[in-house]
Amino acid sequence: MNTIVFIDDDKDIRDTYKLSMEFMFEDEFDIVCLDVETTLREMMTVLDGITGKVSYFVDENLKHTGNATYSGIELIEEVRKIDSKIPIYILTSTADEIDQYLGDIEFVIDKNDWESEEDEDNLKQRFLRQIHIYKDIKSEQAKRFDELFEKSLFSTLNDSELEEFDILNLGRSKKLVDERLISESSLAELNAASDELNAIYAELTKDDE
Repeated sequence: MNTIVFIDDDKDIRDTYKLSMEFMFEDEFDIVCLDVETTLREMMTVLDGITGKVSYFVDENLKHTGNATYSGIELIEEVRKIDSKIPIYILTSTADEIDQYLGDIEFVIDKNDWESEEDEDNLKQRFLRQIHIYKDIKSEQAKRFDELFEKSLFSTLNDSELEEFDILNLGRSKKLVDERLISESSLAELNAASDELNAIYAELTKDDE
């Protein structure tokens, strides 16, 4: 199922927004509300274990309770290293103090706006548009990944195809490890090394003939 991830270090806020988002999106998405982990690495490990992610909602101040060593912005920067396209929204009570041009964020949400029925409906439509665009992008990426993987089973990928494959593979929740994937340049290097070894072997065994 498609999953929306909400991250806040305050349990009361997590419970409140979980109810609000379940009401907003009904049964279209699974809403997963997470507490913070102590380090970014630990938090990213938890996120990697969640499948079907289509959007993140991250509180700006994740250090409020003192459990996290990173801010909401820092977490978003790490998420962007794995998935450059997924919609990410940051929630704050001081929207005017956050740079609106931050490239890693689709939208800065003032928590006060969420409480307005009119603004809430506008927010919902914005969320849905961006999530649907993201799903279309992921669908095309998955199709291209499958094409490259199928090609790799029967022939070699050229260097540009291998680079594209690695980028697409990085965005998958579980990385595919396949020793059969090899670029044409790497294959040429292996063949050259094999020829050199054969020449050395022939030289060593020449006197035995």
